[in-house]
Amino acid sequence: MSKEKKLAWIIGTGPSLNKIDINKLKDYHTITFNRAYIAFEDWGFDPTYYLSIDSNDLRSMYKDLNKVILESDVKAFFLADCQDNELHASMHFQDEEKVSGEEMFVDKKNVFTIRNCGASLGDVRFDPNSKDINIHHHPNSGFMGLITLHALGYNEVAFIGCDARYSDDEESNKDIIVHGVGEYESLEDTDVNHFRNDYFGKGMHFGKPNESQIINIWKRGKEVIDRIEGLEVYSCTPDSNLNEFYKYIDFEDFINGKR
Repeated sequence: MSKEKKLAWIIGTGPSLNKIDINKLKDYHTITFNRAYIAFEDWGFDPTYYLSIDSNDLRSMYKDLNKVILESDVKAFFLADCQDNELHASMHFQDEEKVSGEEMFVDKKNVFTIRNCGASLGDVRFDPNSKDINIHHHPNSGFMGLITLHALGYNEVAFIGCDARYSDDEESNKDIIVHGVGEYESLEDTDVNHFRNDYFGKGMHFGKPNESQIINIWKRGKEVIDRIEGLEVYSCTPDSNLNEFYKYIDFEDFINGKR
């Protein structure tokens, strides 16, 4: 007998999200990432889960995120441990107020810390009575969201806004400063890689995009997913670079039951 399907949606943050009526997901279980909280009011709902794994992003928005933790209806937050905070100057933190990783987020029972344990996708260790979720760390929020949903017991996952398409050229970076390896700072609200131009807008520090790396993560992940009995993953992201590996179904068709 086949196992009953337990569906969750990954809400990515790519430009294609603007082609989706996201409000139609308000009654579904969902996970989203990073600065997506700036759009929760527009969406008309708070997602079920939230995840952020890039320390550059977290340092730059930790105060705003604490407000979301305290005031939103998000069921659980999954956040990187940010062990490298001491290596960064105050300018890399929101309002230039430097804190340690342990001090960064408010202590609530629904805030979990992602620990990189080297586990594979099929070997995620999550104990709801612990503050840690032990997962192999992949440098992409969307795929980490998929891993987390699998750990939480979901066996049917569909993703929107996961374009896996990033511009990182002179024109797209005209208002960006590079800090060392892998960290960018935006000087204006001219973000071309996300669904709002203020997503990583003025004053934000964020991790450098890497299109080929992200595509490879999802490609290799599909090989693992195919070996997990009962787990089905679908793309509802039009023109995504991931549609080569994941079955694409139009968002409206999927909502109406097409598989």
